[in-house]
Amino acid sequence: MLENLDLNLLKVFVTVYRHRSITLAAEEMGMTQPGVSGLLKRLQQQVGCPLFVRSGRGIAPTHHAQELVRHVEPALIQINNALESLEGFNTLQARKFVVYASEPVMLMLLPMIEADDTLGNVSIELQPTHSNEEKLIDDLTQNQADLAIEFSNHSTVSFFTEELFEDSVCVIARKDHPRLSGSITQAEFYQEKHVTLKLRREDAYLADYFTEERLPQRIVAAECTSLLSQMSMIATTDCIATMTGSMANLFAEKLGIQVFPHPYTVIPVKHRLLVHNREKNSPSNKWLRSKLKSYFAAV
Repeated sequence: MLENLDLNLLKVFVTVYRHRSITLAAEEMGMTQPGVSGLLKRLQQQVGCPLFVRSGRGIAPTHHAQELVRHVEPALIQINNALESLEGFNTLQARKFVVYASEPVMLMLLPMIEADDTLGNVSIELQPTHSNEEKLIDDLTQNQADLAIEFSNHSTVSFFTEELFEDSVCVIARKDHPRLSGSITQAEFYQEKHVTLKLRREDAYLADYFTEERLPQRIVAAECTSLLSQMSMIATTDCIATMTGSMANLFAEKLGIQVFPHPYTVIPVKHRLLVHNREKNSPSNKWLRSKLKSYFAAV
């Protein structure tokens, strides 16, 4: 069987297995659906057993497919990494990386990417990370993105993380606030109206998630899902808000706001690179991780 086996058949098989869909596999590989179906049928004839069965509108892997992918996928990854190592990652070759990130990280990262004149023919595209953790993990597993920048901990054996940079939360108010200037006490924190920001995935407010103390109920004037809209409201009202220090300092001068240390004990906001294990030794992914770390080295 090995003498006649085409490695391309295994690549098609693994892609179909990941997507559970011939259509999506064909789109990823730049092939037609009949072309993928034909190669899959050819592989099934060679291994002598069915690999997929129909399930609803899609397909489901058989036990044979599950056993095959368990051995084949790591081997294909090793082969790909070995070939990349021989060639070396070269920025002269056209390559697009997709990075999932939160809004504040995207706002920090995009100017750094634009100012980088060492990228050559490589492009780094930023896309908003998913509020649903399962969707995020699925996308990374299915190669929809090369990595994600996250502050949440993910307990899954298929992924690893690397530290990127550390942030902290602070309190902001407009510069001409009638009662606040230079600092804020715990008592003042509760006397003012708040514009809150809710973290959708964690289902908790930013102020509560990144402070050690349990915060009593605050006077809420508005709730936001965007840091920029939160800052805009603060710039035009007498409300205050808790937000990340990196974003506050980035836009403080432009929006006319003042930044205070938070009056409670803050928990560091640790941003990490979340990467699938198959990319751990990939020269291209290692280059991307190193490049992102270099951008945030001074943060």
